[in-house]
Order: sequence, then structure tokens, then C-alpha cells
Amino acid sequence: MASNRIVLPKNVTPDHYDIKLWPNLETFIFTGEVGIDVKVHEPTSVIQVNAKKLNISKASITIGETTHDATAIEYPTDQIASFTFAQQISVGSARLEVEFEGEHNDRMNGFYRSQYKDAKGNTQHMLVTQFEPCDARQAFPCWDEPSVKATFSVTMVVPFALEALSNMPIENITAVDPAIKTVYFQKTPVVSTYLIAFAVGDFEYIETTTTKLQKPITCRVYTLPGLVEQGRFALEITPRILEYFTEIFGIEYPLPKMDHIAVPDFDAGAMENWGLIAYRTVALLFDENTSAAADKEEVAYTVAHEIAHQWFGNLVTMEWWDDLWLNEGFATWVGTLAVDHLFPTWDTWSNFVINEYQHGLSLDSLRSSHPIEVPVADPYEINQIFDAISYSKGASVIRMLSEWLSVDVFLAGIRRYLKKHEYKNASTDDLWNALTEESGINVRQFMNTWTRIVGFPILNVTENASGLVTVEQHRFLSTNDVTDEEDETVWWIPLGVYPKPTSIVDPNLTMKTRQLEFEVSPSKDGQKVYLINKNFTGVFRTNYSANVIRQLGLAIQAGHPALGVTERAGILADQASLATSGHSSVERLLDLIQYYKNEKAFVVWDLLLNKLDHITQVFSVNERSHEAIRQFQRKLVNNLAEELGWEFPKGEDYLTSRLRGIIISCAGRSGHEATVKEALRRFKLFVQDGADQDVVLHPSTRRTTFEIAISHGGVEEFEQVLKFYKATPKQDQQSICLTAMGSAVHGEELIKRMFEFALSDHVRSQDFMFVLSGLSMNIKARQQAWTWIKKNWSTFHERYTGNMGMLGYCVKIPVSKMADAVVVSDLETFFADKDIRDFERDLEQAKEGLRIRSKWVARDGGALESWLVEQGC
Repeated sequence: MASNRIVLPKNVTPDHYDIKLWPNLETFIFTGEVGIDVKVHEPTSVIQVNAKKLNISKASITIGETTHDATAIEYPTDQIASFTFAQQISVGSARLEVEFEGEHNDRMNGFYRSQYKDAKGNTQHMLVTQFEPCDARQAFPCWDEPSVKATFSVTMVVPFALEALSNMPIENITAVDPAIKTVYFQKTPVVSTYLIAFAVGDFEYIETTTTKLQKPITCRVYTLPGLVEQGRFALEITPRILEYFTEIFGIEYPLPKMDHIAVPDFDAGAMENWGLIAYRTVALLFDENTSAAADKEEVAYTVAHEIAHQWFGNLVTMEWWDDLWLNEGFATWVGTLAVDHLFPTWDTWSNFVINEYQHGLSLDSLRSSHPIEVPVADPYEINQIFDAISYSKGASVIRMLSEWLSVDVFLAGIRRYLKKHEYKNASTDDLWNALTEESGINVRQFMNTWTRIVGFPILNVTENASGLVTVEQHRFLSTNDVTDEEDETVWWIPLGVYPKPTSIVDPNLTMKTRQLEFEVSPSKDGQKVYLINKNFTGVFRTNYSANVIRQLGLAIQAGHPALGVTERAGILADQASLATSGHSSVERLLDLIQYYKNEKAFVVWDLLLNKLDHITQVFSVNERSHEAIRQFQRKLVNNLAEELGWEFPKGEDYLTSRLRGIIISCAGRSGHEATVKEALRRFKLFVQDGADQDVVLHPSTRRTTFEIAISHGGVEEFEQVLKFYKATPKQDQQSICLTAMGSAVHGEELIKRMFEFALSDHVRSQDFMFVLSGLSMNIKARQQAWTWIKKNWSTFHERYTGNMGMLGYCVKIPVSKMADAVVVSDLETFFADKDIRDFERDLEQAKEGLRIRSKWVARDGGALESWLVEQGC
């Protein structure tokens, strides 16, 4: 626990809030009144609440029949308001009442405004909230800490023509005058402030109802006018997810409604407000005709993740932000579990291994990482832990534990945990206690090293001639320079050895020592092929000898039944990580890749091509190597590119559609002649007036086609993509355009235009990350992009301060593919005199990543070039 937490005194706490707000879509200045039933635990004449960017005009306290106005309203910090009263307030119940006003800002936090164009092209606004982690205090004075729960009754005064939404259903509506109405919402259960939500705007909705629950739940998707049918997929899966979670959690969803709302401007992907989940438009809406195949899975997962929070986070809430991972790690794991349940043919868990699992391990291999349970004190630190450690590593550790205990036992422990702590707060230890009680196994003993210590292990594997395998664990760092002090931890590691060795008695094959030995048992076909981390549920890297890698490669090529999709992808991911760190080499990785020539699985190809693209980017400093790698890529995907083609047959298998999209992408970016020619042909048809764009160019190939057109053309093609960007009302299509333009733009004048456009009103603040992502992959523009970021830093700092990670993105993404150690000094010099509290951890991670990549290029650059020459590239 952080001893320096910035929290309010505990002498006064709230029981219930009556909030009344007058939102304003013209001046963007709202007024409000809040009446808070409080308990006074110690006599006091001063009450402190959280308030940020609020102008408080009046505060009073009522005790019994007597009301006392505050004699002073002061702001000891920019997060706290202090009310002083002439009389001391005695222990007991009281009513605090506060009048205030605030701003509907455009920074995507607090009670903010979001802009859009209506059907006539006129600029309109809606209002919505984003309170996590600490921005309810921008909307009303409150005790803005997760452990200080209360009930809430919300009232909003809005124009009759607009919809008003909150966590609970509407209880009553009364007319103020013919144009204005007062909307009263039902009282909430006890809940933390960061989960309260409001929305006001011109909304449409579609609805359905659960059919398998004791109390039917009304489910709705709210959108801006004209978009509501794009919410149909999310609406269809919502009742099924609610019913599934009710079954596995053993507790009914406690609210009478489950609303989703699509928001044009939204900082995070989504926010789990109880009963009113808010989403980026692209994370909720899906169009069967115009959305890429990958978007469907993303929507399904995001909806499942946010609904999971209704229990794990909302019903039972972390006591403080140290345990953020309890919310996010669990929701990531169980959200994946739900998608796998709904769509078993999507190979969701294999996808988890190449995405969440790899993201978590990648970040945790840095010295600048942090433990899953990380002490945090103030809002600046809290925002920075919404990262791949809390989400991805947290979910991977949960997956490992659930397999170690068995999923059935694990979920039984979850039910015990939720029942014991419902409507309350809990800590990681409370979860371990419930799981220990259910399983009869000391879960804390197994898990403490995984959640309380930074990093994870690498298993160095050696074998002798007689088949005796020795496994030794150490901390893994991508810098490959772990010190003795950093290498003191001995993790309990589920080895997952296949075939199972007879010498390891423990049924979970758990390694609890620095070193362990076992004999390899012949597999069913008589071969001595062995694998560590079957199913890749263990959170570690495995460093095999070159001989074992060859054996595994041959087994992969021969289609060995023990090496399924997850294993084939996981082995490749480990070798890519070890090549980067220097535990292995880039030649060994590329040698292994050649054994995948018979591969057909989307998940494996997705990872393989991602790793090859990373090599292409990092080693681009050598033009000869860069072009040779591109040739290697062309040869690798040539057969599949010809076999799969460009057409997406109706009703085609989901994973085949995904595979075609990534093969075309790799072929196009690497300069595959037939693919480039077809992309240019289709692009010309796509931009013609009256073209049936959805027929000419499938959404899954649009980004690649736009990139090819711009990179092989110039101003005309850039402007044609820009025209499509401005014309399309769909944000998923806009993000495709932004990434494509950023990644393919070239020439000084056009690059300058891209920069100017990125900061214009045409690009939403939330979508700037797509521009950055594209530019980071653009070998011809990324250095200028970093110079441009520095030149405009004051603009970015003003725009994104207080957002969940966007300032960090502005630092990390532009340099994420660079491999020049000089940029480290540039980062240090540039930020030496600047306020880095919002992104200090991101800055350190950006510098560490640069050092790792520059060392990799220095170490393997010559060997890579030689290997490519040997392959005739």
C-alpha cells in the first residue's frame, strides 16, 4: 500500500447523493446542486471533498432542523474543496448541500462534450461522462475514491427534444416549460463515484430483453441518429453475455437495464459505467457490409469485457487503485472466456496468446515495468497503470491460475469471492482467500511472486545425450543484462511439459526451485519431441537449444498433432522475443520461420507476419537488408496470396477471411508485384464517382490498398484517400484512412500536409493515435514526425493532460520502431525541463525500447544480411 496516498480525511463520509444538473449544449457551462447525506465520525468544523475545475458558489450543512452556511470555501489543492463552518459539527448524521458550476470540456474527461455532424452537415454536440479514475470530481463535489461507496439519485434538466440517460432507468419526467423537462432517475445501489454516468443528446436506440434470467433485463444500444442499426450485433450478443455471466458468477445482474452508448469522442476503448456503458463508436458499432472482419471480434470482446465489469469492478470494487488489475485483468480473461463461449470457431484463446499474452510479456520484459499490484498515490500515477501489465499480464496470470486450479474450481472461488464482497470493496488478498478456501490450496503462496514482483522468468533449457533435460529459471529482461539483485526471485512455474515426464510427481508439473531435471518420454509416435508450456498458459519465455528448435521446426512442418495453433504461435513468439533480447539470434528465428511453409492458420500467420514486419522496421537502417527482408516476405506469402486472392465469398469461414486480409497486407507492403498491381487497379475503381465501393474493395483490404496507392503515387492518391476520409461518416473507415495516410505519405510537402491535417479540426483528438501509429511505421517520415511532435509539444500537452494514456502515446508511438540510440539522448534532453507526471513511465519505456532495438541492430545486423544473401534474397 502506498503510504502517501492522496485521499480525503475519513472524519466525514457519504451515504447518499442527490445530484441535480442543468447541462447546457450552447454555453457548455453546466450548473448543479448536490445534497449529500453524510455521517460525521469525529467532531469537526471543516469538511473536505474532491472538486476539480468546479466553481463552488455555496455550501451548507444541515443538522436536524438547523442549517449552517460555510464561512469559507477554499481549494487547498486543484483536486480538493474545503468547507469551513463557524460551528463544530458533532458526530452523527448531517446533510451537506453544495451549489456549483462546471464546464463541458472537450478533453474527453469529466462531464464533457462530444462533437459530430448531423445529416445536414451541421455541427452538433452530445454530452457524456468519463469519470475513471478520478474525474467524477469534475462533474460534482464528492468523495471520489473507489472505497467510498454510496447510493445516488440523479436528476437532469434538459431540452424536451433530447434524451437524458444515467445508470438507472427513468423514474419520472416533469415539464418545466414547453421546451424543458426534468428527468428523474431511480436510485442506484451503493456504487463508487467513478462508475456514475450521464449522457444527454439526440439519441436513437434499439432494444431487446434477456430470456433466460429470473428477472428480465432490458438491453439497449444508443447511437446518434442514423447509426442505430450498426449496433445490432452488439445488441444481439448482450443478453447472451449477461445470461452466461449470471450462470458462471452465480449472482444475478443487479440492475434492471443494460445500456450501451456509442460516443464520437472517447478517450478509452470503453467505460464500464454501471448500467450505462460508454464506448468509442468503433468499439460498439459494426456494419456487416463495410466493417473489416477483425472489427466483429473486437466489438464482441469489448462488450463482453465491459459487461464482466458489472460484477467484477462494479458489484465488487477494488479498495484502491493498487488493485486496478483485479478489475481489468479479470475482465480481460473472462471477456475472452465469454467470446470463446459465444463463438467457439473463432479460436479465441489462440488469439489471446498472440495478443494479450504477448503484450503483457513484452512490456514486463522492461526494467521500467511495474508489478501487477503496484502502489499508486495520486491521479498522475493512477492514469499510467491502465496499461498492458494491468490488463494483459493480469489476464495472462489469471489464465495461468485458472488452468492450475482448473477452470471449474477457479470459477467456484470467484463465486465465493463475489458473494462475500458484493456491494463492498475488496483486495487481491481477498480474492486469494476465496480461491484458497474453495480449492484447499494456498493460492497466495503460488501467486504472490506473479502479482507483487515485477517481471517474469525465462527458462533456459539444456539436454544431454541420454535425454536428461535441465531447466533453470532466471528473470527475463529484453536487455539480457539482469543483475544478481534483480534475479533473486524463484517463481512457482507450471511447466506444462509434453509428453508428461514420469519423474515430476506434481500433477500441475509445477517448478518451485531454481533448477529442475526430467527425462524426455517418447511421444505416441515414438519420437522424442518434447515441448515446455503446452497450450502456453504459463507466463514465461522458454529458451531451447538450437537442436531442439530444429526438432520442433521439423515437427511443425510435419504437422505433429501435439503442436496445435497455440503451440505453433507461442514457439514463434518466444523465439522472436529471445532474438530481440540476444538470448538467441535473428538467424535462428528466420530459420524457424521457414518450417512454417505449410501453415494455414490465421492466428499463426498473424503473429509470424507481425514479427517479420517488426524486423523489417527495426533493421530498415540498412537499405540492403531492408529490401532483402521484403523479398523474403514476398517469397513467404506468394503461394497463399495466389491461392486466397482478393474475393471474400459470402458466408466464408471467419478465420479464412481474416487470413486473406493479412496475407494481402503483407504481400502489398513487401512489394509483391501481382498484389500491388491488383491493389492499384481496385483503388482506381474505388475512387470513381458512383463506384460500389463495398464491392470493389472489401473493408479488410482497404487500409493496405490505400497504403499501396499513396506509396506508389503521390498527391493525387493522397487527396483521394483524404476525400474518402472526409466523406465517410463511419469512424472505423476514418481510422483506416488515417493510419494508411500516415504510413504511406512521402515527399517533404506531402508529409508537411499530413502533419497540418493531423492537428486540424478534421481529426478528432481521440483519433490522433491512428496518425501516430501510421507515421511510426513510415520509414520515410517517422524521424520528421518525431521532430514535429517536439515542435508542437505544448499543443499536445494542453490537449491530452489528464487523459488515460494519450500523452504517453505521443511519446512512445513515434519512436516505437526506431533503433537509433541517439534518440534516447534526444528524449532525455527534450523532456528535461518539462512536466512529465502524466507519462513518466511511458517515457522510460520509450527510452528502454530504443536501447534494446539499437543493441539488436548492432548485434545482429551483419548476421541478418549474411543470412538473407544465403537465401538468395
